[in-house]
Amino acid sequence: MADAAIAAAIFLIEKVSSFLDKEVKFKKSVQDDIRDVRNWLRTIQAYLKDTDGKDGSALQKDRAKQLRDIAYDIEDVLDEFRLHVPHHFSRNKLEQKAHHYAHFPTRRVALHELSSKIKDIRRKRDNLKGFDPRLYPDEGSSSSSMLEDRATYQIPEEDEIVGFEGQKATLIRMLQEGEARRMTLSVAGIAGSGKSTLVRSVYDDKSVLSRYDCHAWIDLSRSFKTDEVLRGMLQQFCEGWEEKLFPPGMTVQEKLKRHLEQRRYLLVLDDLRSKEDWVSIVNDLPSGDKRSRIIVTTTNSNLASFCVQSSELHVLKIGALSSPDAWYLFCKKAFRSDGKCPEELVEYYQSILTKCEGLPFAIVAVGSLLSTREKKGDEFQKLLNSLGSDLSKFGKVLLPSYKDLSGTSNLKSCFMYFSIFPEDYSIKRGRLIRLWIAEGFIKAKRDKTKEMVAEDYLNELIGRNLIHVSSRDFAGRVSTCRVLNLVREFLIEKSEEENFVKILAESSTGSSDEEVQDDEVQVRRLSIQSRCPQNEDLVSSHVRALFMFQWYDSLSSKIRKLLDRFKLLKVLDLEGAPLETFPKEIVKLTLLKYLSLRETKIKTVPKSIKKLAYLETLNLKQTFVTELPSEILSLQFLRHLLVYRYNVKNYVTLESVQGVKVPAGIGTLGKLQKLALLRANSEVIEELGALIRLRKLGLLDLKKGDGQKLCASIMKMENLLTLDVSSTGLEEYLDLDYMVNHPRFLQRLYLKGRLEKLPGWISSSSLDSLVRIYLKWSKLNTDNNPLWALQALPNLLELQMVDSYMGKSLEFMPNSFQKLKILHLEQFASLNMVVVETNAMPKLEKLTLCKCEKLKILPSGISKLTHLEELFLFDMNESFLNRLKKDCEDRSMVDHIKIIHSYRLGSNGLWSYQNLS
Repeated sequence: MADAAIAAAIFLIEKVSSFLDKEVKFKKSVQDDIRDVRNWLRTIQAYLKDTDGKDGSALQKDRAKQLRDIAYDIEDVLDEFRLHVPHHFSRNKLEQKAHHYAHFPTRRVALHELSSKIKDIRRKRDNLKGFDPRLYPDEGSSSSSMLEDRATYQIPEEDEIVGFEGQKATLIRMLQEGEARRMTLSVAGIAGSGKSTLVRSVYDDKSVLSRYDCHAWIDLSRSFKTDEVLRGMLQQFCEGWEEKLFPPGMTVQEKLKRHLEQRRYLLVLDDLRSKEDWVSIVNDLPSGDKRSRIIVTTTNSNLASFCVQSSELHVLKIGALSSPDAWYLFCKKAFRSDGKCPEELVEYYQSILTKCEGLPFAIVAVGSLLSTREKKGDEFQKLLNSLGSDLSKFGKVLLPSYKDLSGTSNLKSCFMYFSIFPEDYSIKRGRLIRLWIAEGFIKAKRDKTKEMVAEDYLNELIGRNLIHVSSRDFAGRVSTCRVLNLVREFLIEKSEEENFVKILAESSTGSSDEEVQDDEVQVRRLSIQSRCPQNEDLVSSHVRALFMFQWYDSLSSKIRKLLDRFKLLKVLDLEGAPLETFPKEIVKLTLLKYLSLRETKIKTVPKSIKKLAYLETLNLKQTFVTELPSEILSLQFLRHLLVYRYNVKNYVTLESVQGVKVPAGIGTLGKLQKLALLRANSEVIEELGALIRLRKLGLLDLKKGDGQKLCASIMKMENLLTLDVSSTGLEEYLDLDYMVNHPRFLQRLYLKGRLEKLPGWISSSSLDSLVRIYLKWSKLNTDNNPLWALQALPNLLELQMVDSYMGKSLEFMPNSFQKLKILHLEQFASLNMVVVETNAMPKLEKLTLCKCEKLKILPSGISKLTHLEELFLFDMNESFLNRLKKDCEDRSMVDHIKIIHSYRLGSNGLWSYQNLS
């Protein structure tokens, strides 16, 4: 993590160097000092990449700590300089020049201070001993120490197949049957999930081994050497003594080839970490008998798939134990005498077990620990309080996976970021990505934006089974994610070591004041999870990111005091804060890149917002802000401008959404990628054509006459993924049939308002990225049935239609909507029949019907929807509901549907619920 601090310092130095080259050429001595420090930092950065992730000596760890501290000093000096010489944008060149001359004296003073402080840092660096990387050999751990570390945290073999009986049977069958060719089987799961234990139980099964001529189990260290691994294989395959029969002078590869050429062998590669490791081993192995098998265990699901290549059927993914299996295993370890928990303690110990989240390693470790404790109710709270530190200790099983992130861009920093959030906290994907970008962890790559790179990082961490996906959207994309408790406690311990974040929470020991005094200067991130420090003066003034997760009214004044102190803040996340006005202290944070006031009660944004010149994300979702000042145009680095509010009582209406009025000139914000939801006018619509980087655009209050201008602007947005357009009212038409070249990567389309016909470009075969369409209040007549055009879309996964068609019947034609998973039909006033023809919507999983008052019979052909699992009904005709009752003749048509729920809105405004499953 010292490397992250150094990378940040280098980034700042390069920015300041560029500024100095342009603005203050006469200060060559300052430029030389800065270049010297930058070159030194780059040397140290390369050194840290070579040594990061290895178990070094105490001296090496102390060196890394000192390196981090000096990098933080450099970052502080440069940020303080930028604070006094702020960025200023103006479209008026005279105003820009006037600003430059007005602040010239301030610049000279700041430059003098910068020069003095950089010289101090150079002296500090020169006085440090032992920082020449050339003088220090690699002090990384040996293979044996890594194996020793892994063995220390292995699950005892006696617990080998609790909850894994099904997986064990599957694995044995795959080893005993299958194609007559050498095959690879992968077992993937988070560290501590029991992969190795499961495979060991299969490997030791005599009925399995009897089918193979020879076998070998190889534990792979993080820094193994291929020749040593192959030699270890040979010794096991040859049972030691046979190796002496080979002619002298043969390489280990030649010996393996000779020995295995006609033999059927079983090989286990335990804890594989990379594609390169896999290739280096397998390339030297002969195919042997065509029924030979290789089993790979890994924490990386992507790697598991890479190894099998031919079929995902050969990847066995190990997840958490079921609640009954977890309880059985826990009791077996915690109550060794009879495996039974006293009834009066069941509730206590189930609370403890919940912390383990079904991970066998954690369950065994915690159960074994508790087996030595006195079994009394009054000991419970003490045990629960200490469990966090115990879990972090057990979490060392994660250490190899954590070290594997070393040298891989900023993956380790991105992973460490989850230590900021409270226990069981699921964070939204977009929010996480924007935070990573604001922190400087993400760099754009060729043909990829920072947001795209960040999403790759997130998927990589998920693939490595380090991050748990809490929910996915209809297309399988991650919606929210978190880390498991075991992982979180491990990260918190690592975070404390690296001074990555300071957490203030009720469960913390000691006072708030004591907590924040430790390494005060080094605290870069502050996560307040239940209370504010009693004495704000003790909080580090060097904090760069502030998060608040617990709120009560008296916090407001303390927040303002903290903000007054955090002059160098770059990330401020006050989501859900009890704020009714925009805190004036925020506009003093001129280095701020990320500001979220989501779900606060603020109504206006001050003109002084222009002082936040470096702001990249402004999140005002679910606030009462309806207009942005013209000064917002000074924020030339803005990437995400999100200002809207949903106010939904029971059903969504056109008036449910509140947007924001933006000033003329919005087209000058050329870096914008997300802009939603702005209230449209002719001038703004025309300017949108300049925002060619937009990936999401949301517009309200569109008039029919503005359609052509809007289409002209949208055609310039080649990267647009989401388009959300609403008309000014239910009777206003949307006229969007003017696009010759539509955005070819468009994924989500929301059209809300009347349509004379569906725009022709929607049915284009080139819209193969479109996965979701909402058509609301379209009121299309029978000559313009929307299904005729939509059925041609090859990858449509979700279709919502609300009051979008005036016909009496909807017919889903044969072989139409081949990939559709979700269908929502609402407020079809005339609809009395739905027909599902043969092989229409073959993959439909969820069907929702709302307020279709004339629909009295079940959709014809619903029995053919064999993948349909959920049927939700809202305010449907009573005759329709009666046909779903279990004694009704139509009931057999829906017997295959697992969930059938009906909801009705009462006159009192409350919903009643009926389970018809």
